[in-house]
This record gives sequence, structure tokens and C-alpha cells, in this order.
Amino acid sequence: MKITAQEFMEQSNKAITLMGMSGVGKSFLSKKLETWGWHNYSCDYLIGSKYLSDALGGNLSTDNIAGLSEFVGQIGDPDKGGTSLKEFRHRQKQYYEAECAVLRDIEQGIKEAGNKHFVNDSSGSMCEVLDETILSEVGCKTVFVYLKVAQEDHAEILQRAIQYPKPLYFPFIFFDERLSAYYKEFGVYNSEEIDPKAFLSWVFPYLFESRLPKYQNLADKYGVTLPAAQVTNVKSAEEFFNIIAKALDE
Repeated sequence: MKITAQEFMEQSNKAITLMGMSGVGKSFLSKKLETWGWHNYSCDYLIGSKYLSDALGGNLSTDNIAGLSEFVGQIGDPDKGGTSLKEFRHRQKQYYEAECAVLRDIEQGIKEAGNKHFVNDSSGSMCEVLDETILSEVGCKTVFVYLKVAQEDHAEILQRAIQYPKPLYFPFIFFDERLSAYYKEFGVYNSEEIDPKAFLSWVFPYLFESRLPKYQNLADKYGVTLPAAQVTNVKSAEEFFNIIAKALDE
């Protein structure tokens, strides 16, 4: 059962999960909350530093997760920085398993936060987690706040994500369907003929659209949907709380 506005406001230590597509402002808001004394639980950083640390060789920091993006990689021509299909699938699996593990650790993360408010800066792919037990446990421990992008801002978010790529997880069936469609549309016959950046630019809008209803479904179950632009511009924790409480009451 979803928390009420009154129950939320009465909590002395609040726990939030920020949710939404890469580039929507989750990390920006999480770091702002951190400067206000919150405990920032950065999923992508923890995925890389805790569960994929051997693969990344320690090449990661809370301010720079480029090493994780490089590890997950992009499918395509090795001479253009691409990864073979077999290796790409292997790394996708590793990333997914690490993400599930980090989400399972949230209860411990909240305990470690002590008397601080807690923000879970989730990855863009949290909505792709298939284990309902994991999602319901996170939903019971935190209020999901879906940062929804206005329709007119979709193009900007898409462009930002393509220019500054973060780790992208593709559900197995979705990826196979999109890869087959790409082969057919561009007359490509194997993955090593793909230009990695061209494929990313082509596939990201499809991924973006496929995730929107998944985010909405999670927000309806475990939290609220808020305009991204409004929330990322909050000036205080109290303002943030009031916005969430108002949405819980609606």
C-alpha cells in the first residue's frame, strides 16, 4: 500500500528513490540533496565500485562514472570503439546482475545513512528489473519519485544522452528486435559492421519510448510522478517534501 502524504511528512528520516531516463536530472538533484546533508546512494557508482570493481580496475569515482560506461560499451566495429556481440551480451548480463544486487542492498544503505535523509539515485534501467520482489522491497523502503520529462523536452533529453552516454542496459528481447531492425534498415549483416555511435543514436529513442510506461507503472505503485524541471530546481529540502506530499495527496 502506498504511503500517505501525512505518513511521509511525519517521517523523521525520509527515503526517496529518484527514477527516470538518463539525462533527466536524477544525479544533479541527488548531489544537490547531498549538499543539504542527505545520504546519496548512487546506484551506478555502487554498481561499478562494488560489484564490477575487478572488471573496471578501480577506474571510477562518485563524480565520474565514465569507466562504467566504457565497460558496458557499445556494440559495433572494434576499430570504432565497438564491442563484439558476444562480449556485449556478457557485459549487459554482468551490469544487470550488479544493478539487482545494489537494489537489494538499499535497506543496508538506509541503515548506514543513520539519521540522514536518504536518496537513491537510481540508474535509468531500474525500470527494466524483472524481479518484482526487488522492486517491491525498494518501494516499501523508499518513495519512488518519477522525474517525468515534458513532451516538448524529449528531444533535448535524447540529444543530451547521445552526446554524454551513460551505461545503457537493453532488455534481451528488446535488443534482439532492435538489432534485427537495424540490420534490415541499413543493410548490415553482422554486428561488426555497425558504427557504434550511429547505432546508439538510432536505438536510444526507441529505448526512451519503451521505458516511459514502465517508469509510470512503478510511480503509480510506489510513489509519485513529478515534472522533472520543477523538481530539479527546488531550493530546499522542505520545498521538495511539500511537492512530494502534495502529489501523494492527489
